[in-house]
Amino acid sequence: MVTKDDLLADRYRMQDDIARGGMGRVIAAQDERLHRQVAVKLLKDELVQDPRFVERFRREARAVAALSHPNIATVFDYGEDDDCHFIVMEYADGKDLSRVLREDGPMSVDRAAGIAAQVCNALAHAHAARVVHRDVKPANIIIGPGDRVKVTDFGIARAAGDATLTATGSVLGTAQYISPEQAAGGRVTPATDVYSMGIVLYEMLTGAVPFTGDSPVAVAMQQVNEEMPAPSSLNPDVPSSLDEVVARATRKDPAERYGDAKEMGSAIVSAGGETMDTGAGTAVLDAGAATTAVEESASTVWPIPGSRWNPQRLGRWVLVILGSLLLVALLMLIVRLAGSLGEPAPKSTPPAEATSTVTIPEEIIDVPYREAKASLESLDAGLEVTREFVEHDEERGTVIDSNPPPLTEVEEGAAVTLYVALGDEDDDDRGKGGGKGDEKGKKGKGDEGGDD
Repeated sequence: MVTKDDLLADRYRMQDDIARGGMGRVIAAQDERLHRQVAVKLLKDELVQDPRFVERFRREARAVAALSHPNIATVFDYGEDDDCHFIVMEYADGKDLSRVLREDGPMSVDRAAGIAAQVCNALAHAHAARVVHRDVKPANIIIGPGDRVKVTDFGIARAAGDATLTATGSVLGTAQYISPEQAAGGRVTPATDVYSMGIVLYEMLTGAVPFTGDSPVAVAMQQVNEEMPAPSSLNPDVPSSLDEVVARATRKDPAERYGDAKEMGSAIVSAGGETMDTGAGTAVLDAGAATTAVEESASTVWPIPGSRWNPQRLGRWVLVILGSLLLVALLMLIVRLAGSLGEPAPKSTPPAEATSTVTIPEEIIDVPYREAKASLESLDAGLEVTREFVEHDEERGTVIDSNPPPLTEVEEGAAVTLYVALGDEDDDDRGKGGGKGDEKGKKGKGDEGGDD
């Protein structure tokens, strides 16, 4: 039994409990290696008795660790300490949505739409990386200062789906939010998350869930057979446009819903009539952050509802843009015609090859930076290796961690950060790191020249 002040895996100092659930406990902790606050999820003993579950869970944790998005609570680490299996996640400051709804009741239309849009941001990023959450519910949505959202527990439900589990008579994954296909044991797709998000949006708008019953089985059967009531039937302030969003998201047939969270997020914004201000809240996606190639459109972030459309201003901008496009097209046509008179037609460009991936080796940890860097370069994947100095009792220059972590698949050309022990501040070799590491003293990035 892990208790407060215990040191897990010789690294994570346990603090206070944050939450308990069907999967286990979540505890605040201090990462004594990187000196940062984290949240540690400890799995229940009965969940780790099946080795197939443990292996599936380990793989899922590694895959989810590659997701990098401002609305997703990042997974930093997965580990085992004796019989204790745990996941280390970003510490998200705030309250979970279920608590917010208990304390505050139904939300205003604008606030509910703003939170829902951020959750869709997170789910859309995961769907683009071929990760389905499978357990979207208020307890897994953290509302921070300024209503900033962090979605937690990605991938956990998928691993747990292979285990035969009961927790005080309830199914794993709250029945009030599961999709009909989950209740019937069918195939899970991004549309599954869309259904659950529709239920969450309904609850934010009304303060209640659409289906209740005496048992999880009774509720699950309603998910399969009963029609969804309109949110406006409980809250007349809800516009018909949002009624339609909830109705489409919660259709029984997955093919009739929004295809993924990106499409649903766009519908939420359109339903509110808000402008798509791409200058605020747009996240920059690190090319090395995902395990799967992500199209440019996958990094789209829908804004929190704010200002309204201005039709006159929009009309003027449309005319300006169309005029500019016509001018550019005319110039391109002139250049092409001029070039075709004196030069042979260029050969067609061969189709781009599919992006390949490599696995970060385990051998880069607990070795000198120079050796770890050489190991990464030997993969011939064009990885961009940088280092960041951190205070640690290991010998200066020793790599103590990496981001992405070992055994993570990354695309060729991805960025890899090696965390290097800073060592004694009086060490004569300190000047070798260069860059920001010398200026900050305690933590910073060194240049890629020099060796430790």
